[in-house]
Amino acid sequence: MAARIVKETAAIQRAIGEKFGNIVMSIASFFLGYAFAFYWGWKLTLLLLACFPVMMCTGTVLGISLQGGMIEQLKAYAQSAGYAEQALHSIRIVHTYCNELLEHRNYIKFLESAKKA
Repeated sequence: MAARIVKETAAIQRAIGEKFGNIVMSIASFFLGYAFAFYWGWKLTLLLLACFPVMMCTGTVLGISLQGGMIEQLKAYAQSAGYAEQALHSIRIVHTYCNELLEHRNYIKFLESAKKA
């Protein structure tokens, strides 16, 4: 149990470390890119700054729409994984009554609903 907790904690630390580094790098690249752009071609940079609110709104709308679909898809995959886990825990009963094909069809049905979400 303790080894599992240590392993999960290490995975979380790696993920947060990578994400934080990527965020800092992206922010620095954004601001330095605009600084260099103002230095080398200020007219084009002013045009890009005028278009920035439109790009930001478009990105926000796209992110919100993708997030809604992703949440539904994750719920569907969690449901299919739960069904598969339940079937694996009761594998003796499934095998005794020769329901392997039925369990397989039900699992595929759950996966198809996840693909549609």
